[in-house]
Amino acid sequence: MRIAVTAFLFAAGGAVAAAPAAVAAVDEAPPVLQGITVSPDAVSVAGIELVPVTVTVHLTDESGVEVVSEMGGGRTPYIALKRVAGGDPSTQAAELSLTSGTPQNGIWSATIQVPSTWDGQWEVSQLVALDSAFNRLDVDPPDTPATKLDVTGTHLPAVTMRFTPDPLVGDGPLTVEGRFYYEDTGEGIPNQPIFFGHDNLCVEYSATPNGTTNADGTFSKVYPKGDGYLQCVGILRPSNVTDTPAFIVVASRHPRVRPVVTATASRTTVRTGTKVTFTGTVVPEGYSVELQHLRNSAWRTVDSAVVDDRGGFTLDVTPKAVGTYRYRVIVPSDDPELVGVSETIVVQVTAPGATTPAGAGPQAGAGHQAGGGSNSGGAGGLPITGPAAAPMVGGGAALLLAGAGLMLAGRRRRAPATQPES
Repeated sequence: MRIAVTAFLFAAGGAVAAAPAAVAAVDEAPPVLQGITVSPDAVSVAGIELVPVTVTVHLTDESGVEVVSEMGGGRTPYIALKRVAGGDPSTQAAELSLTSGTPQNGIWSATIQVPSTWDGQWEVSQLVALDSAFNRLDVDPPDTPATKLDVTGTHLPAVTMRFTPDPLVGDGPLTVEGRFYYEDTGEGIPNQPIFFGHDNLCVEYSATPNGTTNADGTFSKVYPKGDGYLQCVGILRPSNVTDTPAFIVVASRHPRVRPVVTATASRTTVRTGTKVTFTGTVVPEGYSVELQHLRNSAWRTVDSAVVDDRGGFTLDVTPKAVGTYRYRVIVPSDDPELVGVSETIVVQVTAPGATTPAGAGPQAGAGHQAGGGSNSGGAGGLPITGPAAAPMVGGGAALLLAGAGLMLAGRRRRAPATQPES
């Protein structure tokens, strides 16, 4: 029995010792950059023409370089070109494709359509690549003549863009208009296909022209329902990044928006210590609001809230003194032209024993401009009219006593009829 057990343990130990040798080595090294070239390394481009430039990258890796989609968008491997002289700082990316060799030892390249607006000196500033084991290479390649590109751009195109109205009121119609022209001559770029983008379409997804300039280079597009999101207009060029538009020239910015605020008070005549609730809407949604009270010729904030997903809000205040109160709801802004303001709502506050007029219900306000006003300093509430209270109380008591006497007398007269016969 001992010999059998010993033999079993020896066999198991031998198998365990042999296992590591049977497992293949894990690739823990990122891809290796063997070299980069930019060809041609100098180009001249005029107007809205495009000149192709090819960037070639030699990569090696044990498990093999792979095309991988990044979570933030785009695909690896890719390179970035940065303008280092001759113009405003700018960075452009290009995704690489395997054009020869193998993933373990291959040439990856991208052909970029270079516009005249790239005027200046560029260099390859970043290379990113992943292999099948997800080892990541992310480097700034060595600064050599092979990684540089000189662009001489002439007759450069340019674009102006403006919004009408400015500021946009609520979500009303918005017109995007402007002109494409050449900087050196001022001449318009006629009958040119252009792209109007809105919000993320300016920076995501592939794009195709959806507009054309007029004979003088002008353009105009009306959005029936405007908002404060990014607007852009430009002349497209082929993109080297998956699902991202690229431009020869483009203008982009956000419209200025003055929100439209409507507000309604739950009651406009209340007694002291009674809560008044203001509800309403803001168009477009996405703002915070403040309830303000006019006191001593100055508006003072008494409550605030964040507008809900539908643009609605609820604000409360409890007046504690008798008087006339003026309230408004605003969307605050550092720019006075963009402050959204409701109409002023007047609330009468009376003493606890005062009579509240029947039907003193909600009062609505609408619009974006408010009138002024000040608190009333008068005491008391609505006057009480009619006869004095004491005589009325006395007369009422006498009537009640007389009525009681008549009822008792009637019961006595009817009593024999209700008793059983003997």
